[in-house]
Amino acid sequence: MFYAGCILAFIGACAPISTQDPVVPRITATVQDSVASRSIVFQAQQTVVRAQSSEPALKASLLLDAAILFAQGGDIINSRETVDLIDPENLGDSFFTEYSLLGLELDIASYQHEEAQQWLVQPRFVALRPSLGINFSRRILSLESDLNYSMGDIETSISKLIQLGELFNNRKLLGQSSINLIHDKIWLRLNELPFQTLQKYKPDDRNTAAGWYALAAAVRYQQGDPRAQKSRFDTWQQRWSNHPGAGKPPSALTARVSGQPPKDIALLLPLQDEYETPSDTLLNGFMSGYYQKLAEGSAVPSVTIYDTSGVALTDVYSNAVNSGAQLVIGPMRQSQVEELLSLGQLDVPTMTLNRVDKNIENPPQNLIQFGLSALDEVDQIADRAWLEGRTNVLLIAPDSGWGQRAREYFVENWTARGGVVTDAISYPSTVKDFTKLLKAPLEIDLSEKRGVEMRRFINSSLSYTSRRRNDIDLVVVLGYSEKVRQIKPSLDFLYAGDIPVYASSHIYNGTQQIELNRDLGGIQFGAMNWTLEGHMPRPLTPDQRLPTSYRQLFALGYDAFLLQGMLEQMDNPEAIPVFGSTGLLTLSNGVIKRQEKWAVFQNGRAVPAHP
Repeated sequence: MFYAGCILAFIGACAPISTQDPVVPRITATVQDSVASRSIVFQAQQTVVRAQSSEPALKASLLLDAAILFAQGGDIINSRETVDLIDPENLGDSFFTEYSLLGLELDIASYQHEEAQQWLVQPRFVALRPSLGINFSRRILSLESDLNYSMGDIETSISKLIQLGELFNNRKLLGQSSINLIHDKIWLRLNELPFQTLQKYKPDDRNTAAGWYALAAAVRYQQGDPRAQKSRFDTWQQRWSNHPGAGKPPSALTARVSGQPPKDIALLLPLQDEYETPSDTLLNGFMSGYYQKLAEGSAVPSVTIYDTSGVALTDVYSNAVNSGAQLVIGPMRQSQVEELLSLGQLDVPTMTLNRVDKNIENPPQNLIQFGLSALDEVDQIADRAWLEGRTNVLLIAPDSGWGQRAREYFVENWTARGGVVTDAISYPSTVKDFTKLLKAPLEIDLSEKRGVEMRRFINSSLSYTSRRRNDIDLVVVLGYSEKVRQIKPSLDFLYAGDIPVYASSHIYNGTQQIELNRDLGGIQFGAMNWTLEGHMPRPLTPDQRLPTSYRQLFALGYDAFLLQGMLEQMDNPEAIPVFGSTGLLTLSNGVIKRQEKWAVFQNGRAVPAHP
């Protein structure tokens, strides 16, 4: 009786975290090395010990108690193992529901989507759900929303959050706090949707979801101009005065816009010799964003262009600042970015147009690095592969400068996680036949050798089919489409057509070349937003004749103008990511990171894929 009372008291103590505030997860997804977390984990361990000598019903309840403690202490592994020890038949209905929701949340945190879905369709859980109280109903909706989001179904996730918000009383303090958190979550997830999805509702639709989507579309259209966004929100708020978001707007829309956008910008580019064409391309993208804002009637800064060719960067930079530049954008050459990083202090905010692919311990104040680093894409590929349970990866990368840096980074990143790189191939730009290059890493050559020996020693007329090694979970290909169109058929020819293939954004230039891209069928890749139809409010139009790398520079220039008025806003730790043409953009530790959408080639067409 004493232990049962303790358990009930503990579950009651957990209620404010897990049931009354469903927006806040009940588990800590990362291990916490603190006195408090260690104390919680110790309590969990002691509870497991007590459970071993208890009668079945009490044992099940104590193990549930311990599993919750482990989860809240950040020990997800032990929490899951403890849940597996519980016999749910020995739990009452309330504890069974707690057990099911904890299991669901653990699987969501571990990205085990299929397992997570099973918790919601257990016959006993389904039978109990209609009779559960409002606190359990809130938790279920919150977790369903998180599961939908984790599986890539952002729209259903938002729909669940809208339903969740309707279960709170906005006249009570706790209800107001929860609604604010829910609205911030809705806004964050709306921010990830393509622009065409935000326009899915008809103008005369007046339901809650339609209002949210209309607001997100209006604000997205004015992205890059916080004051214009505020004006759009004010207009929407008047039209949708009875909407939940009008009464309790997302905090990102009510945050005060401090300071003034720069009125004078210096753009530093190498305009001569081998850098002339890439600089012109980036400049065209930058001015494309400039003229779009000008056409909308928005205030635009004065832009002065400085040539960094054959001149000391420090001299150009000083000249720009002394001429009144309030923001410097550039330089574009990596060597000049490194030169800028060596300075102790920069006089004005400065956003580079390239990145140094290494950690800088003490970067200069006022410096923000922005560029098309392949390392962001390698991180994204590794994250996706790891969450999908891949372990053994074959890596194929060009022997170019960026290809080698990405190759080394992936190998280091993947092995640090506990993964295995079965081989990391570098291919030259001159290679014509990838089957010769790929035979050894797929061990086709060893298989062929075995076949020859069998014919020699057993039967010269023996029919033998070569086999590849069967332990490769994934092939990661880095490179432009011209080469990958040769690599994928070579993999198919060498009996590796059933292995999933991931690629970087270099594989797609934004043009649907259906016949050419049929050979890329099934390849999943990180895609810049501008290359996917309907993702941007206005399509980008780089010159079709340009190679992929230059077309991406056009998008980089476009985003550089987009960000010039938002840098202070992005520096807030709670800032909403910017839906840029090159990806979802976030600023952290002086570096702007890109998160791309996932796409896949189907019948020669590049189409969005689930994340």
